[in-house]
Amino acid sequence: MKQLLMTALVGVALLGAGGAKAECRDADATMLALPLHEFDQTEQGWRSLAVEGCERQAAEAIRQYRDLNAATLDESADTLIWHEGQMRASAGETDEAIRLMLESREREADEFRPYTDATIAFLRRDREALIVARQQLVSLPVPEAFARAAARYAETYPELPPLSWPLNLHVVDGLIACFDQPYREAYSCAASIAGDED
Repeated sequence: MKQLLMTALVGVALLGAGGAKAECRDADATMLALPLHEFDQTEQGWRSLAVEGCERQAAEAIRQYRDLNAATLDESADTLIWHEGQMRASAGETDEAIRLMLESREREADEFRPYTDATIAFLRRDREALIVARQQLVSLPVPEAFARAAARYAETYPELPPLSWPLNLHVVDGLIACFDQPYREAYSCAASIAGDED
């Protein structure tokens, strides 16, 4: 549950960048020394680098952080692999993105895999597999802990839309609706679909 709650937040980085292209920055020593939560889930970390056109720098920051902290990171850091994969996909580094996402998938619980499978299918340009993964996602039973996790999420991130089950369905629907677009645009397509439902 924790992993998908955390990956739901990557949309802020992917959707929040826009407008004029910013000058890309690299991670500095201060950023790379942050505790995991601050590095992965706040604007002090890699998300501050993830502006449009600079996704490669964000991905490199995540890779550097994982390398520098390999001895102390445990399974709670697995989302870093996923987030690096998302940034690589946004940067157009599709093969490396798929490799990272497959590595992330090996560490996931079964209920998290349909979203991962959908994303990988999109990157592989396999629409049929993407549709199958969506069907698997919507068939997932609601976990007992979801209501509590959604309440904590709403309390922690009141400015973001509330969570609904299954997590990331709107992202998968965006990948389907904008299948012919690059990952960054198709991921953002979810925002317009969600907006149309409001």
